[in-house]
Amino acid sequence: MARLAADGDLLVLTLTRPERVASMHGDISLPLAAVREVAVEADALGAVHGLRSPGLGLPGRKLMGTWRRPGRRAFVIARRGMPAVRVELDGVKPDQLIVSLPDAAAVATRVRVAAERARADASARDELAVVIPSLGVRLAGTLELPAGAGPHPAVLLLPGSGEVDRDSNHRRFPLAITADLAHSLAGAGIASLRYDKRGVGGSGGEWLAAGLSDNADDAHAALEWLRSQPQVDAGSTFIAGHSEGALLVSALGERSALDGIAGVVLLSASAQRGEEMLAWQTAQIAAGLPRPVRMLLRVLRVDIRAKQRKNVAKLRATSTDVARIDGRRINARWHRELLEFDPRPGLAAIHAPVLALTGAKDLQVDPADLDVLAATVAGPVETARIPDLTHILRRDPGPPSIGAYKRLIRRPTDPEVLSRVTDWIARHSRRLGTV
Repeated sequence: MARLAADGDLLVLTLTRPERVASMHGDISLPLAAVREVAVEADALGAVHGLRSPGLGLPGRKLMGTWRRPGRRAFVIARRGMPAVRVELDGVKPDQLIVSLPDAAAVATRVRVAAERARADASARDELAVVIPSLGVRLAGTLELPAGAGPHPAVLLLPGSGEVDRDSNHRRFPLAITADLAHSLAGAGIASLRYDKRGVGGSGGEWLAAGLSDNADDAHAALEWLRSQPQVDAGSTFIAGHSEGALLVSALGERSALDGIAGVVLLSASAQRGEEMLAWQTAQIAAGLPRPVRMLLRVLRVDIRAKQRKNVAKLRATSTDVARIDGRRINARWHRELLEFDPRPGLAAIHAPVLALTGAKDLQVDPADLDVLAATVAGPVETARIPDLTHILRRDPGPPSIGAYKRLIRRPTDPEVLSRVTDWIARHSRRLGTV
């Protein structure tokens, strides 16, 4: 039978295998701070409204799956004759849970208490809208401060690649990695800065025209801005990057911009030259395609690896910031710079402590690069290859596949990743730790 419980800052609904099959859905994790109301429904089936999409059920006996109404989406595991916990949430999807449990009243009480504590913690944070100047471009960001008097240890958070905002969200692909990290850090008394990329959200500039070097310039400006703030302990300033953000950390290391940094966190970080990394990605993605798709590609004589090599050649032949490849406008300068970028010199220049985490099921960065990182970085390094973790910092117990991302982003960032990063930074902060 399903289990509904608070786990750290998350409300986690764990389903049995038959429930996952019947509901056509995986386990669900949602922020406890998003919980608005928790109640017990004596008639679980009667509390379900809307149209089922998707899911299965026996009318009058059992309902499992997603029910939709205009602007609303509920996830339901409802059984006749068994009470249910009903949870209403704000700002997330699904925004309602209805789960039949034999001990519904006790579970509802535990969830309600945990949610009240999480909301209190969230209200204790202070999120300040800030503007960061960077070589003629104004970057819009959020300085998140924990409760209590400063100056606080602080972390600059750098998101992955793509047209993403300060929270690591793309308009069609909301990852929220940097937002989840910021909230976890604030709960441990650590401030953070995150910002919209050029041409995204409230930031100036044009995203398509920005190169990898421009993004490194912006990261450098943001780091210096963070260190200068009176609420921040400049001697306990850290930098954390995910995917492209980790490459930018390497770029700053090569510029000697990380001198005096208290620590570095690298999430899903590559230690290969860009062209080698992209070729490795392509091979992994091709191998992970469903068998029918692989068969169709063979019939059509489509070689994904060869096509990728041709696109690399096309990119190298461009000279403009923006170019059209296969009918699509892309940030050509960014790609050209990525192809040539080697993170290893920058990694070798990092003398601060480093935490590097990569998922064992990462298809975009070779998990074996953790060994290269450990051998290359000048300072002390702690690495972890986390089982079932994917490049987007969600776990997937099934075969790794890029196609699973759309399903995985329904969950928040993996709780173990958040706790490992937060605990490591707290330990290495002169204000909070004892290192």
